[in-house]
Amino acid sequence: MAEVMDVERAREVLAGQGFHCSQAVVMHACEVLGLDKDLLLKVSGGLGGGCFHGDVCGCVSGAIMAIGAVYGYNQPYSKEQNAILVSKLKEFEAKFEEKHGSLLCRELLGGYSFADPEQAKAIMTQGLTKNCPALVASACEILDEIILPSDK
Repeated sequence: MAEVMDVERAREVLAGQGFHCSQAVVMHACEVLGLDKDLLLKVSGGLGGGCFHGDVCGCVSGAIMAIGAVYGYNQPYSKEQNAILVSKLKEFEAKFEEKHGSLLCRELLGGYSFADPEQAKAIMTQGLTKNCPALVASACEILDEIILPSDK
């Protein structure tokens, strides 16, 4: 059984192990779903910090990858499966935004973005990432509601 991604574990994965928020969420999803953790940690690495431009939060991007692993498709376009996928993505995004007020990294970090070197420095020196472990834990909790069978 996968370890719960609570705030303390998220803090350890982020600060203790040096992974990005996107990778922390993907790590949890890999454990829950039995996916290739090494590969997915690599491919999700560039999504942290809103792709380091302050755009969609890496927690959200990591969750989107996991939802795609469960509800996506790898055959030519499937209207039905695409509709399910989009529905699940919108469900996740609505729940995350309702809980945190935004899907954007720069908004979650108080208006600062990793895209600007001075702002990136301020993010780190002012401790603006202090809420990131809670965002990771929250994203994983919402993700579990969407990807795990309801008869757990």
